[in-house]
Amino acid sequence: MLVPPRPSEAPRRALHELALSLARQPDVAAFARALVRVPTVRDRLARIAALFTFVNTLVNVPAPRDGQMRDGVDLLLRLAGEEEGPAVILCALLQALGERASVVYAPGIAFVRVEVKVQDLSRLPPHAGLFSSRGRYYIPLDARQVRTPLGFLPRLARGSLAGRRA
Repeated sequence: MLVPPRPSEAPRRALHELALSLARQPDVAAFARALVRVPTVRDRLARIAALFTFVNTLVNVPAPRDGQMRDGVDLLLRLAGEEEGPAVILCALLQALGERASVVYAPGIAFVRVEVKVQDLSRLPPHAGLFSSRGRYYIPLDARQVRTPLGFLPRLARGSLAGRRA
């Protein structure tokens, strides 16, 4: 059973623990594998893109007018927050497939960073906000807005990320 993070917990840690808890659920892992089992998803970047697109579409479905929860996604968004929920869902699905992903939290924004291999760098879109840390390469994934391109972060988030690396 999912328990909402306590207000006293650090937001980044609470979001990470929630994503990890979801990723360990057998139903979530099975669902993530089913999402990327289609014939057109043949490699890591395609799997990452497929999950990103799925979560982006999923979380941008308008909420019911009566405020009632329809499913687990509504519950998760209520637990994690409208801004942080998409990152938690995406991170959990990526982790369920064995990807090195984590939620990056800065006040007002949460997104996922997922590791990419050196051989994948040339296949990334030109707008991808690639960054490195400790010899590993990552792309940011922000599934909060409709039709956000893979690897694109708003200027505010890029500034926050740059401040962390300094």
